[in-house]
Amino acid sequence: MIAIRAYFEDGDPVLLRTPDDVIALMDRVQAESREYDLPLLMQWYVDGDSDALEFGVGVNNDLGALTFSGGSWPGLWFSQGDGAGDELLSYDYMSHERPVPARSEIPFGDVRRAALEFLATGDRPSSIKWIAMHGKAT
Repeated sequence: MIAIRAYFEDGDPVLLRTPDDVIALMDRVQAESREYDLPLLMQWYVDGDSDALEFGVGVNNDLGALTFSGGSWPGLWFSQGDGAGDELLSYDYMSHERPVPARSEIPFGDVRRAALEFLATGDRPSSIKWIAMHGKAT
């Protein structure tokens, strides 16, 4: 089984080893997003993996957005929601702005399922649709 290093707040990462760890962190971040009325982003990495996969997990109340880069997926990929247009949303990553296309927001339940899938596989989740930064969808 793999472990995930999740960077969310300044300091040491949160180590995720079980689905319960993922659910607890997702619930915590959702509560903080609601409390501060702020979209929050985490960066997740497979612990000890030299391929440097980067999985961005964003939570915006009952929505969220995902990013992925590395491995056999060159470039930057975003979750594909139902929205359209080029509007950008500002997600907060450790007090730094991370722009995310508004069309990348998907329901929180889908974000949680994708996060659990990343823990299980250590690769880009297939449970959601993705779109490359340059517009190619998969």
